[in-house]
Amino acid sequence: MKIPYLNNERGNTLMVVLGLLIAAIFISFIFFDFFTTFANKRVSQTGADAAALGAAQKIKEIYDAKLDDEIEERMDQLREEANHLVDELLGRHEDEEGNTEDDEGEDESEEPEVTEDEAWEEVLDEMDIPDELRDAIRYPWADFDANEALKYLFHNPWYKDIFSFDNDIEEINDVVCEEIVNTESEWREAARYYAVTNGAKEDVDIDFIGDEFRVYVRVKREPSFITVDESLFGEGERDIYAEAEASIKTPTGIDIICD
Repeated sequence: MKIPYLNNERGNTLMVVLGLLIAAIFISFIFFDFFTTFANKRVSQTGADAAALGAAQKIKEIYDAKLDDEIEERMDQLREEANHLVDELLGRHEDEEGNTEDDEGEDESEEPEVTEDEAWEEVLDEMDIPDELRDAIRYPWADFDANEALKYLFHNPWYKDIFSFDNDIEEINDVVCEEIVNTESEWREAARYYAVTNGAKEDVDIDFIGDEFRVYVRVKREPSFITVDESLFGEGERDIYAEAEASIKTPTGIDIICD
């Protein structure tokens, strides 16, 4: 005896296929949400990396410009002192108008005790000027190694002893760190620009770690989900954060630390 309804399975098969299709769609949504989260995390990290590198580069550009001005000012100061010492060795003095002339009353036929080249050599030795800077001290138009100038102008004992009597000679750390503090808005804006350009939100946290001379950046993004009702999240609970750090380059052979 046959039972007819046992042979009719088309309705059951349709329900199974429909169930599998719904499950597949739901799983694809879950995978989409996972992919969205991962993609937002990747974009956030890219934004954080770009912001950190951008801020570090901006800080370097800022303090480089400040050091260039400081080097120029101090080199002029050195040239003035060197010329004064050379004039003393050669018996020259300045008139009321600031022009240099030889001492009066000397026999013009008498040879000077030292030549001008010898006077310069003696003065540059006395000032402990390194070979890389000697031409630039005597001839203002001569090129020189800025890194060697930094080492001399901020570390040389003769320079510090001579000029500290008249002026408060700042150390390189003081010059650089003060400029970084004064231009904080500039490098923060640079960090935000690079973060936003690379997909992050404008809400960027950035800190200058002075004792390690580096910057730390934290950025966020707010992803959207398909399988989860966004109203279930509180404020900030959907935010995805990414962090990045970047060291700030310093002149060769010179360590800079901001306390």
